[in-house]
Amino acid sequence: MVTELKNKISLTKTIIDESYDPLQCKEYSMNIQIGKDDIIVAVKEIAKNKFIAMEQFQFVHNFNFALINSLLEEVIGMSKLIPHKYRSVNCLIVSHLSTIVPNSLFDEDRKKAFLKFNTDLQGDELVVVNDIKNLNAKNIFALPFSVKSKVDFLFNNVNYIHFSTVLIENLLLNNKNQNTKMVFIHVQNSHFELIVIESNNLLFYNSFNYQSSEDLIYYLLFAFEQLKLNPEKNELHLLGEIEKNDPIYSLINKYVRTIKFSERNDGSDYSYQLQNLSKHIHFTLLNA
Repeated sequence: MVTELKNKISLTKTIIDESYDPLQCKEYSMNIQIGKDDIIVAVKEIAKNKFIAMEQFQFVHNFNFALINSLLEEVIGMSKLIPHKYRSVNCLIVSHLSTIVPNSLFDEDRKKAFLKFNTDLQGDELVVVNDIKNLNAKNIFALPFSVKSKVDFLFNNVNYIHFSTVLIENLLLNNKNQNTKMVFIHVQNSHFELIVIESNNLLFYNSFNYQSSEDLIYYLLFAFEQLKLNPEKNELHLLGEIEKNDPIYSLINKYVRTIKFSERNDGSDYSYQLQNLSKHIHFTLLNA
């Protein structure tokens, strides 16, 4: 079993600034993003508000979030960053088990019922609620008890956040003065998120699983049609794990006239190694 798990894990990114000191982790904060595609961690030096280290562990053929806890155990043994005590930790959960509810409709006692209305729960999850800044709404999501127990054992002062909370908050913040419809896709290895905002309002958010570039463009164009968006007129802004040399980019470029890369917020500084990262990738991890 251990060998099988290790064969599913690939360390694809290690960036550790020479200033990183494992003995000084009480002066650092950590963001750890956990999903079925990968686990990514980023460490920030709090006093300088500077990210100084990052690791990414990608998973091969993992289509079951229930396996994450076992994969996390193996990642801990491989990581140079995770097995330390940090002052604070933001843990971002990447899954489709979430739903957005306006504050006017939200009832704390009914949060599980809200979530079950749009998702299929397995019965071993904790239901967590995030306030979405800049939006009069709550994001309700499922946090597997097994993952929470593991992360709580590793770290103190853990703040659990659904990745879509960070995504929506920052897109609203970055585009608060825009009066036209802004269309974004946040691309990951096995899923993408489509977000439409206008005049500080969230018009649409949904997550789509895909296995091929053709799947992605089908869902994208179908959503454009349903939302009465025009691929000839509405600009599409790209975020996440996508570059100009990717097949997905080439295919999108055939169907959407104007595509642009969005950028992360500039609220933090980065060590010189991390400054080489494209500014549209790791959008949620580095904006949490």
